[in-house]
Amino acid sequence: HQPLGVGSFSLSSSSWCPCEPLMERHSYNFFFRMRGLSEGDDVLARWSDGLLYLGNVKRVDELKHCCLVRFEDNSEFWVLRKDIHSCKAPIHPTYLTCIYKLSKNLLRLLIALSCSPGYHPQCHTPSIELEAYCNTWICRQCVFAVTTKRGGAIKRGRFARLMQIMKLRLTYQLSDLDWDPQHLTNQQQCYCYCAGPGEWNLKMLQCGGCGQWFHEACMQCLAKPLLYGDRFYQFECSVCTKGPETIQRLPMSWVDLAHLVLYHLSLCCKRKYFDFDDEILSFTNENWDSLLLGKLSDTPRQDRCQNLLNALNSHKDRFVSGKEIKKKKCLFGLQVRAPPPLTSDLSPILTNPPLSVLCHKGTVDSEPRKTKRRIKEPEVSRVPSRPSNPQHGTHHGSQPWAEKLG
Repeated sequence: HQPLGVGSFSLSSSSWCPCEPLMERHSYNFFFRMRGLSEGDDVLARWSDGLLYLGNVKRVDELKHCCLVRFEDNSEFWVLRKDIHSCKAPIHPTYLTCIYKLSKNLLRLLIALSCSPGYHPQCHTPSIELEAYCNTWICRQCVFAVTTKRGGAIKRGRFARLMQIMKLRLTYQLSDLDWDPQHLTNQQQCYCYCAGPGEWNLKMLQCGGCGQWFHEACMQCLAKPLLYGDRFYQFECSVCTKGPETIQRLPMSWVDLAHLVLYHLSLCCKRKYFDFDDEILSFTNENWDSLLLGKLSDTPRQDRCQNLLNALNSHKDRFVSGKEIKKKKCLFGLQVRAPPPLTSDLSPILTNPPLSVLCHKGTVDSEPRKTKRRIKEPEVSRVPSRPSNPQHGTHHGSQPWAEKLG
């Protein structure tokens, strides 16, 4: 990419800054036509996990600013226009100035994004410093496409450093977002550094400074991947710290641990009840080091069983056992499918299961999504603006674009 008007790059009809259509006509419909999205176009759509997925446009709704996208697992969902990156723009030789030195796989990724060939220096976030400009400048969109991944964004290398710089500023104003009373969701579906969609209970952390929610995939401070519903962290974003993110694990009790494991499993397996020995205890032991349990982490393996059982049997307000519903007494589930509460919560937590859990079909598999394995890292998403269940991609070939090419 080259900033407009810099070097030998000439401003032409095919090279425009993303702001230009909106500057010329304050019409979102015009923006749609300028970007040229139409039925049959291949696109990259940002999902609520902060990653990009390949899809094909089936319908365009200019009035609602969204497209119906069919993904590689044949699921179809309406995606907001702000979360779609077109893949059909022709590649001009000038476009390659920022990526010619990169590897072949990375080159495919950046070309596939077909992002704008030029930016006004003041329109990019952060703004482009002309005196620091060089032919290998890369835009924010491409940097995030390459660096974001499950378990946390990459932490080393040139792209990681570029991402850290770009995370110092958001591309939107927090004051413009309309939040619900609990500050869990906003009407604009705009979260994180990437300004993409999200669900607060599905691998996101809330900044203690600004209150915004951030994707696991976009954070560079995580030591271990998150479990669904795990909010036991004190986190501050790069915007608030004016530098690297900060994070600190909060203490957890045995009740919190049992609740977190059951909630995570319930989203993975779409079931309410789980066998204590074969599923609850087994999952806990297999992921013991990744749970970062602080004082609890020193508990000998032989003592974990009794501690978990005591927590499940002594807190009827949170858990229900199989014997109470005429099932096996070794089965346990949540009274209400909701994440474990924090002491800082000022109001009751979400009492209804996430809409995505009700709408997705099939099994959910592990973090790397390479083969069908035991439950560890599921990916469940939200309706109406994301693909149905990214984990289906493991079986049908659909993967986050950055991971797939990386």
